Amino acid sequence: MKEARNDIQLLYDFWVVAREGKLNVAANILDLTSSNLSKRISTLEGLMNQTLMIRDNKGIKLTLQGKQLFKKIESEMANLTSIYGKADTKGSLIIGTTRNIADNYLATYLTIFKKKYPNVFIKIITDNASNLNTYLTEHKIDILIDYFPQINFTEKYDFETKSLNEFKTCFACSKDFYMKNGKYIESLKELNNYNLVIPGSSRRRQMLDEILQKNNIQLNPKIEMPDSKLMINFVERTEDYIGYFIENELAGTNLIKLKIKENLPSNSFGIVYLKNFNSNYNVKKFVELIYDN
Repeated sequence: MKEARNDIQLLYDFWVVAREGKLNVAANILDLTSSNLSKRISTLEGLMNQTLMIRDNKGIKLTLQGKQLFKKIESEMANLTSIYGKADTKGSLIIGTTRNIADNYLATYLTIFKKKYPNVFIKIITDNASNLNTYLTEHKIDILIDYFPQINFTEKYDFETKSLNEFKTCFACSKDFYMKNGKYIESLKELNNYNLVIPGSSRRRQMLDEILQKNNIQLNPKIEMPDSKLMINFVERTEDYIGYFIENELAGTNLIKLKIKENLPSNSFGIVYLKNFNSNYNVKKFVELIYDN
């Protein structure tokens, strides 16, 4: 029984390392040093006579055998967490999102969760939409919070997708620019007569491009920027640029929305997560708290 208990602990250690993607993060969760945890993984590999993961300075990468073992343990962990029905007192929760959502919306949800589960380690990863999708499907993050439309997670993968908040988009400029020029701009095509700053690779940009294509319009922005806070500061200070924003991001700024005749994109952002909560009960608790508040 003692040997079986030790083997189960080794499997659990492997699962945490595989889930976190880094030895030092997993070691902190398990109350071990990185070197001791590495030795424990080596012990498990020796018992199984297989190489389960490759370690380097960037983190760990699972071998084919490691991925197969991780999936098996995931299934069992999901069963165990459903039996015990409580969040890990010293577990973790990894959330992937865009910089814009992290800056403008995420703090509210994190505050609610941390008040109830203060001991859960939370890690936030920000990246572009394509990379975030990959992180989710490769189990490098537990939850994805991003703008819709998503790739069809519910059909291609065993994921749940739920909307959190709706938003509308708009073009806006400074008050001075609006009084001189902005109030006379009525169509998307007229925007090409002025300096434009638009987000680069993002879901918001994708939706705008779809509207432009339908109206046979091509905008030629002078600048592309990664997030709205930078764009807001830039447009406010230069006073001769028009930016493309989410409407509620303009609250508390000096920017004024342009009255464009075309219907600009409106959508929502939401969360995507494995239906079995990625074998991490903290995902279940995070999702429940969001929808209860």
